[in-house]
Amino acid sequence: MTSVAERVLSPLDRPSAADRSDMFRPRALPATVVGLLALVTAAIAVVTDQGWIVGLGAVLAVICVVLVLEWPQRYLEGRKRQAALQTEATHLAQENDLALARAARFEAEAIRARADLAEAMRSEQLVGGNEADARAAGAVIHLDAAPAPSDVIVDAETGLFSQVFFEASLVKRISAARRGLRPLSVGVADVVLDVSNPPAHSAPARPVGEVMLRVFREADTIARSDDGRYLILLEDTPENGAIWTLERLRRRIAEELPGHTLWVGLSCYPAYGFDAEQLTSQAADALEAAREWQQDRIEVTTANPDS
Repeated sequence: MTSVAERVLSPLDRPSAADRSDMFRPRALPATVVGLLALVTAAIAVVTDQGWIVGLGAVLAVICVVLVLEWPQRYLEGRKRQAALQTEATHLAQENDLALARAARFEAEAIRARADLAEAMRSEQLVGGNEADARAAGAVIHLDAAPAPSDVIVDAETGLFSQVFFEASLVKRISAARRGLRPLSVGVADVVLDVSNPPAHSAPARPVGEVMLRVFREADTIARSDDGRYLILLEDTPENGAIWTLERLRRRIAEELPGHTLWVGLSCYPAYGFDAEQLTSQAADALEAAREWQQDRIEVTTANPDS
């Protein structure tokens, strides 16, 4: 006949045969020891007729009952909590793996799109804007080929991308971020020497460019502008991730290039801006605010994205 407790408990809450078997194991030894002590105490009380021994036996009996009644419930509750935590940990691990896989696909797509854009721009440069004629003539153009002095893609002095390529790439990457509902960050940086002894002057570009190439990911686009500043496009990166990445750049420059000061202005899509011109302008304004400090400074724009 089914008991009231079994009728009330749902199948999920009702302990299984394995649970009922397991729940007696952790309490078996203590309950057995206490029960034996209670029996021994009762026998001694009968023989000696001592009242306090009778009381001690009663206390031990109560303890035995508590162990029998309370420990199984606590044990089952502990098992349920452990199972819930394990399920949650597994779920979080699966979500993390999916997020990493999506990020890897997005970065690979960014690298591929950038290479396609570079090849298209070089083809247009080769034939004065007619890529089809370049391909018909058998022109084969590789991004990793040694750049010509007039290469429209690469800055010859640093090996970074050029401003023209950065601007063209930024427009396309914002469109991709909009389609994929992903963030990206745009930075404008300046690296100077002797900031504590004005007038400060721009640091040599090649060592700075080499540090940047080591710090940033392959999917990120790093360029040098026509006025000697550095343009940074961080793929799939919100504000907090961009600040962390730029801080890593700051520390690397401080370690490898003593006496250099890094100022960076930062803006992010879609938090502060929605198009390339807006993001770049906001980052440039934030850079001017960073330049007011006589030390390394990363300044985030405070502009309204609707402005």
